[in-house]
Amino acid sequence: MNLLAVLALTSSVSLAGADGETPSAEFEPLIGMGDVALDNWPFCDFFVVHTDQGFALARWQSGLWTFTEGDHVYGLADRPGQQTIWLSGPILSGEMIVDLEAVRVDLPTAQDTFYRRCKIP
Repeated sequence: MNLLAVLALTSSVSLAGADGETPSAEFEPLIGMGDVALDNWPFCDFFVVHTDQGFALARWQSGLWTFTEGDHVYGLADRPGQQTIWLSGPILSGEMIVDLEAVRVDLPTAQDTFYRRCKIP
């Protein structure tokens, strides 16, 4: 993600999570379930999360709208569908609603899907 784009996007947003904010009570019993592995935010709302079971393909729906590769993801289910997750990153942390399109995907499939969906050559 372009640093200038990040700065422009976050200039009007409070820095929730910058002071060590943690996930809400519904996410407390969860250990980090993954990390954002591929993203091209804000130019593409599709991203890939690396989990212990492979890769999950997700599409942003609403909520926290600034995220980047390496952000920790909590609450990721092991089945497709719409769900609320918690992202914790160095810039912002908060809840996000995503449409989890596929889980337990292998790396080549995750990469191919990401590059095709985000129109990256």
